[in-house]
Amino acid sequence: MVGGLLAGHALAYRFAFPDAHARADALAQSGHGYLGHVPLMLAACLGVLLAALLVRAIAGFRGETVRPSVSRALILLPPAAFVVQEHVERLLHSGQIPWAASLEPSFLLGLALQLPFALAALLIGWGLQSLAQAVGRALAATELRPSFPAFVAQPAYARSTPRPAGLARGYGERAPPFPRRT
Repeated sequence: MVGGLLAGHALAYRFAFPDAHARADALAQSGHGYLGHVPLMLAACLGVLLAALLVRAIAGFRGETVRPSVSRALILLPPAAFVVQEHVERLLHSGQIPWAASLEPSFLLGLALQLPFALAALLIGWGLQSLAQAVGRALAATELRPSFPAFVAQPAYARSTPRPAGLARGYGERAPPFPRRT
């Protein structure tokens, strides 16, 4: 979803400002200095995605039935995030609430581009979680035996010398209890 949000954002500025110099000037004036940190943010999102897919595959391996965790409401998240992103960018850059930001062509175009990217994120999310579940189930169905004889360590047993009986050691055995007198 974050990748789609950033892609829609970049396409909106590319379409609204076809000239590279005008686009760079518009990005600089609207507080887009954080874009240098996008690779780090995408790497963190990728790590979270891989962890979630691993959890889904483990659930499939265990045979657990899990309902889809990607909701249809995900479609509403990128447009809302785009609106918040654009306003916070400008608020942090200028220190003023950008009331007119919603009327700029790059904003309206970026908001319209968020819907196809949100739909793509929803479909990709459903597909990836189904794939992870299927991989987990497939791994559970196969017998995971190595093709070569594996070395398995066995505990070592040492023979001890037999212990002599109690009489042989010079001790008498325990006598029966005395009968009770009543």
